[in-house]
Amino acid sequence: MDGTGQLQRWLNEATDPSVPGEKWECIQRFCEQLKADTAGPSLALRLLAHKIQSPQEMEALHALTVLEMCVNNCGEKFHNEIAKFRFLNELIKVLSPKYYGTWSSEKVKSRVTEIIFSWTVWFPQEVKIRDAYQMLKKQGIVKEDPKLPEDKILPPPSPRPQNSIFDTDEEKSKLLARLLKSSHSEDLQAANRLIKSMIKEEQEKTAKVSKRVNTISEVSENVKQMDELLENYKRQELAKSDHEMLQNLFQRCEKLRPLLFRLASETVDDDDSALMNAETAASSTQNRGNFQAFLELRERKLVLYLYIKGLRDWEHENGHSRKWYHVAFPVNKSFLRAFLSRDLSPMKLPFPDLPNSPVADPSFSSLGYEQKPAASLNPASNDVSLANIFVPLISITPSNICPLTVYDRNGFKAMLHFSRDPAPGRPDVLVMVLSMLSTSAQPIKDIVFQAAVPKTMKIKLQPASGSELPAFSPLLPPAVVSQVLLLANPHKVPIRLRYKLTFTQGAQPLSEVGEVTGFPEAELWGKS
Repeated sequence: MDGTGQLQRWLNEATDPSVPGEKWECIQRFCEQLKADTAGPSLALRLLAHKIQSPQEMEALHALTVLEMCVNNCGEKFHNEIAKFRFLNELIKVLSPKYYGTWSSEKVKSRVTEIIFSWTVWFPQEVKIRDAYQMLKKQGIVKEDPKLPEDKILPPPSPRPQNSIFDTDEEKSKLLARLLKSSHSEDLQAANRLIKSMIKEEQEKTAKVSKRVNTISEVSENVKQMDELLENYKRQELAKSDHEMLQNLFQRCEKLRPLLFRLASETVDDDDSALMNAETAASSTQNRGNFQAFLELRERKLVLYLYIKGLRDWEHENGHSRKWYHVAFPVNKSFLRAFLSRDLSPMKLPFPDLPNSPVADPSFSSLGYEQKPAASLNPASNDVSLANIFVPLISITPSNICPLTVYDRNGFKAMLHFSRDPAPGRPDVLVMVLSMLSTSAQPIKDIVFQAAVPKTMKIKLQPASGSELPAFSPLLPPAVVSQVLLLANPHKVPIRLRYKLTFTQGAQPLSEVGEVTGFPEAELWGKS
């Protein structure tokens, strides 16, 4: 028996009007024969059209079920055939009163309407299907869009593009394939619900990606303009009218900062959305890149702004003038670029615990380290050389040297910034600023930072600007805790610093110890 005969045989059995239920085995054989024959799609649709136009309601309904299963399982060639007017006209004849619409049952006409409408949803690229459905509505044959039943089989277009929504989740993809092959109505309902949920997830993901791209594009453009204005400021060519523009750019970046932090927290590790590269974004060119890497780059700039904001808050609380703005900010864009190049990965070094007591631990001292408690306002007796030195936070001008990451975990970050100038009157005393900020959803309290250096050096920690960081809110700019560190290194040996950081995050007390290395040569602090 040839291919046409086989198709006719299986279709006759599948659409037998004397059988009330679907004969799924015959339908499956019909689909298999259709796919095995190169001319199968066109032959099958010619046979199906005749059955769908049958005056026997049950035979027509069975034929429509076979049609839906073929759309679901028989691939792109079959989809191309159903999208041709040759077959669409055969379906329209069932609805049109000029042809078979006068004696076709309402149940059959309702099913045909549902099928054509479902195709406009699933195959939006097929213009002929959409035009045919719109014509039916204009002629009043279809009054309103039907509500698709839960067990309506709505297959995705085939073949699916690479990385389609049906391939991103392997478990859901396997479950969907199993449900669609099932002959049980409950499974088809579950498949339809699963498809709808997957489409909704993909739409939400696409909306988030679009929002990220637009936000990052705006930030990039603002940063580009700021770079240009700062370059003019450096050359003392900044027009008076541009000062207001510079201030507006700062304010806009500060408003966007919470949104960037929130977008960072929403990003998953395997999210390779279409984004803009740092340099090409400034020229409004979109490229594909890793969102998380790009956002970390932006965050480094934001940390700088937070640091400056911390200086401003400290100055306001202590009644100082705003002179720091003119002194500290002309670090210009070279500082920004150097700041961006810093690796922000957290340190994971196993070091022995530092004692809470101001008295040095013998085991710690035996390693050649001298411990200084961060919270002590009175320097220890062996810190005489630094006893009378105090460097106001307001007077510090950051160096262009990239800051060092001290701690970065669970939304809590601490970084060491370097001062361009040594302590006033003491060229042998280096000045650093520890800035701490939080993007955690929980408040951080009781922050205490302790530090120890080798015995050949001396260190003094001035009082911190605070000991608490509120829970991060996207509606408010993140708070910053700053602390000045003074370091005497008379022998100019490589700097090593061990620390103990204790704090309470939410209701959980935490204690972290580690070592900071990679300090730049002291001679470079004021030259870069």
